[in-house]
Amino acid sequence: MYSNYKKFSVDFNEKDHCFACLYHGDHEETEWAFVSNARVSFRNAAGAVVLPSSFAKVNYSRQGSGIACQQINVYYEGGNDGVVNANLQFILTNDAIEIKTFSRGVVHIDGDFHWGDAPGQSTFGIRLQSHDNILRAASGPAFSRHENALFDRQHDRVLEIRAPDRFRVAFDWAKNAYGFSFENGIDFGRNFAFRIHEHYCRDKFAIPYAPIRKTHGFTTPPIGWMTWYAVQFKASEEVVLDNARKLQERFGNHADKLCLWVDWEWNHKAFDGLGEEGVNTFTPRKEPYPNGLAVVAKQISDMGLIPILWVGATNDGQINPMLKEHPDWVIGQKTSWCGQYWVDPTNPEVVKTYIPAIFKQIMDWGFKGIKWDCLPMTFDMCELFCDHLKRPEVPPHVAMRQVIQAARDTVGPDVYMLSCAGSTERDITFAMDIFDAARIGGDIFGWEEFIRNSIERVFRFFAWHNVVFYADGDNLVLRKEFNNLNQARSRVSFYGLTGLPLTIGDPMDDLDADRVDMLRRIMPVVDVHPMELAQKTRGKDCVVTNLLINKPFGFWNVVAVMNLKEEPLSVSLSLAADLDIDTNDGQRYAAYDFWQDRYLGVVDEALQLDIAAQDSVVLRLTPLADDRPTVVSSSRHITQGGYELANLSWDEKTLSLSGVSQCVANEPSRISIVMPEGLRAVAAQATNATAEMVSAYDNGAPLKVVLTTPQNAAVTWNLRCEKNG
Repeated sequence: MYSNYKKFSVDFNEKDHCFACLYHGDHEETEWAFVSNARVSFRNAAGAVVLPSSFAKVNYSRQGSGIACQQINVYYEGGNDGVVNANLQFILTNDAIEIKTFSRGVVHIDGDFHWGDAPGQSTFGIRLQSHDNILRAASGPAFSRHENALFDRQHDRVLEIRAPDRFRVAFDWAKNAYGFSFENGIDFGRNFAFRIHEHYCRDKFAIPYAPIRKTHGFTTPPIGWMTWYAVQFKASEEVVLDNARKLQERFGNHADKLCLWVDWEWNHKAFDGLGEEGVNTFTPRKEPYPNGLAVVAKQISDMGLIPILWVGATNDGQINPMLKEHPDWVIGQKTSWCGQYWVDPTNPEVVKTYIPAIFKQIMDWGFKGIKWDCLPMTFDMCELFCDHLKRPEVPPHVAMRQVIQAARDTVGPDVYMLSCAGSTERDITFAMDIFDAARIGGDIFGWEEFIRNSIERVFRFFAWHNVVFYADGDNLVLRKEFNNLNQARSRVSFYGLTGLPLTIGDPMDDLDADRVDMLRRIMPVVDVHPMELAQKTRGKDCVVTNLLINKPFGFWNVVAVMNLKEEPLSVSLSLAADLDIDTNDGQRYAAYDFWQDRYLGVVDEALQLDIAAQDSVVLRLTPLADDRPTVVSSSRHITQGGYELANLSWDEKTLSLSGVSQCVANEPSRISIVMPEGLRAVAAQATNATAEMVSAYDNGAPLKVVLTTPQNAAVTWNLRCEKNG
């Protein structure tokens, strides 16, 4: 039985007692099923399954039950086994399909969602309403107890699910799709509904939406080192290459790709914006870069690093040869920190000739990525010198998009382009669909600057991270000049769990062993997406980040709690209310402190944490199995398995736990495992690595399997167990 009302349809299969929900979107010729194989069955009070075939009669009717809807009714009558009758109603309206259930017994429905072209990669579980100060994120196709929608990143489309607590959504790895189950309860009438939102982010945030593209090769945000925060005007060819070598030596084993960002000092010697004679956008400073930038880019590339260059293409400190030849391309002279001569973005020749010449030069030098600065100030200059614009009738943001697009057309789709435009939301968003990433705040040298210009900005703009572009919270500055060890750990923890670009802003020699090790724990950057498409604010005394990780072999939460105060802080977090962890089914959760490498035991309803001044606690919260060993932590990465644990399985016949872990050469990787009552570990083994089993010293504490390999490798390991007694 099929029925349609405008954009929505329902097709109920009378033979198999399953149904599909269909939708016809804007500018689409045909309708398609977003729900399929939704099979109807029943349960009696004892929980036994009652099939539709056991009813004496099933009646169907199609009717228009109101002026603005269409309805299908399915009546089950003359049942037995404790389910006498049941009724399903499908109500189609302008913006939703509502499904009502009534029964003497339990109505049970299982179905499949079809939402997005790549549900395992680009379809996210999200929460549409948010009223707290917790930053929620996920890695993998996760869906917690509080999510109420699926977001398709590729099409900016949301499937909202309006349902009671008995509606559950989970990702089926075998089908590569999300599925759902629903029960209405004994003698209950319960409803659920599906509503579809087209162009969700575009309309909600008023942005030029386009799904993030990753043709540049950074499948997760890039890792690297930048001159500006680290050495500022002391940057030179020698300094750049020395730090490049040390970057590779210290972090080459921990990251697949490393970038070297040559920042604005290559054509600026001070903040005066006046420039040097003979130095401009096409000509670097001779003293620090005597051999030119092409030589620097080549030497960086020869080390196996990716060279990236700063540019302020819409202004210059000196009149360069092209501007001298075309003075009408300059709208005015006003000195700022970055330059004094401002280019007219409304001039067609600037778009056609000048901008392509700049970016062709950068490519010819051998740089593989671009950081584009000074965009907010260019907007200001367009307003200041509006009478000098070639085409004053063109709004500045339209003209500036043409400029950005001209650069993109010149360098092609595969070059990573970062917009350094963190002043206002307009500056960040006007060309976000053309850029690959955007800096979203101001400088972050000091601790208070980091809170204001990074953390608060991430809370506001995290909804766009890994959705439209990579949201760049700016460099990680960890050195003692600006941070004590607690503050450094907090910065690293926040970036590690939010999956932000990781650009080191310290001289390599200023990073001690503790800080180097912290950085290694968040390399590589994991693939993180938001679980709320909302602009949020941080907490007053602490910042809570909740990362839900879902992999084919299991799921867990990694929670970071940062103390913002200059004194110790006690924090209580409810697993259910604050961290979206379902505690209704009696499931027990193990807590493991990553930085302290310490097992905290089983958590019941709440976490009680005491956090040192401006420090962060990072915990993995893992559902414990009663009949098999449970991995509760891993030392390689802050996600404690989110990156390095590629596979995990339990063989009940041989009583063995097997896994595959990505290990770093000569760095012991510790896997913490809680054993259930009735089992004990006997031996650990590994291929192409040594495996040492370290027994727990405290009753109930996990044992550790320590893997060590002479080279970077995916290590297959096995923990053999036997029953006690």
